[in-house]
Amino acid sequence: MKFNLSENEQREYNIQKAKFAEYYERELLPLLKQKEAVRRKYTGRFWFLIIIALLVLPILGGMFYFFGQYIDNDFGEIIFLGICAIFIYLIRAPFVKYRKEMKNDIMGSFIRFFQGFSYRYGQTLNRGLMEKSLIFPRYDILKADDSFCGRYNDIGITVCEQTLQRLCEDLKGRKFTQTVFEGIAVEMDMKKPFKGQTILLKDAGLFNAFKSFSDMERVTLEDVKFEKEFEVYSTNQIEARYILTTAFMERLLRLKELYKGKSIQISFYANKILLAIDTRYNMFEAFSFFRSNINYKKLEKVFDEFWTIFSIADILKLNQNTGL
Repeated sequence: MKFNLSENEQREYNIQKAKFAEYYERELLPLLKQKEAVRRKYTGRFWFLIIIALLVLPILGGMFYFFGQYIDNDFGEIIFLGICAIFIYLIRAPFVKYRKEMKNDIMGSFIRFFQGFSYRYGQTLNRGLMEKSLIFPRYDILKADDSFCGRYNDIGITVCEQTLQRLCEDLKGRKFTQTVFEGIAVEMDMKKPFKGQTILLKDAGLFNAFKSFSDMERVTLEDVKFEKEFEVYSTNQIEARYILTTAFMERLLRLKELYKGKSIQISFYANKILLAIDTRYNMFEAFSFFRSNINYKKLEKVFDEFWTIFSIADILKLNQNTGL
């Protein structure tokens, strides 16, 4: 992952990257070598089940076809489909078990490099807090993947990889799910609580005129570049302008650069800062089921992704009591 960094940031990044390379050799590589035997065991089980399915299912299908005249066709189809579902479940099981084991063991060990942080699978941000933030789209289904929580420079940070889906129905009444958010949700603690609420949304162009929020007013800014990227709404115009200093706007535009122009939305509420970063790809993935995972580049990529999360706190200067 390439970053557009200042000289001081590049120096700090290089130092941390070198420390991580040492940590990989000392802590992660021995563990990955142990897990390689586990991976081969699970892949062997996977291919064994595939071969069994290829042998058994055609025979069963032929039997149901041949004896179809003696049994109810619908009943026979239900039985055959049920057997197929069982095979699919059994074939997926080695992959699911291996992924869960790698996540718990390797990611748990990986995150200890960043002292004070721990790894959990399946944790999400508080749904009520997400709703109050006003930056997440309406959803019906919330799926969670990796999550990390801890403290960085005396800042409480929770990072959750989440997918939000909405239940939809087409013109023929067929139901389907639509992904409305796929990325990371970040919660950061502020030392000084906000009096009102200020939200920064991705600029919607001509559709800006159709947006409205209860008790919120549009905040107009003189920074033309910032106005092209974000729309700002707040319940407290004075506080919003206090937050949106020239320095802050420069940091936020810089943050957008770090995520290569992906959609970033922010809510300042109570004593929290929430970020919704819609990346549309699975972050923090460092494992393969069919190939060896003894590969530094894979975990180096995860290090870069996580280091970028921490850069948010640095860019916004969240450990300061006053100002942003």
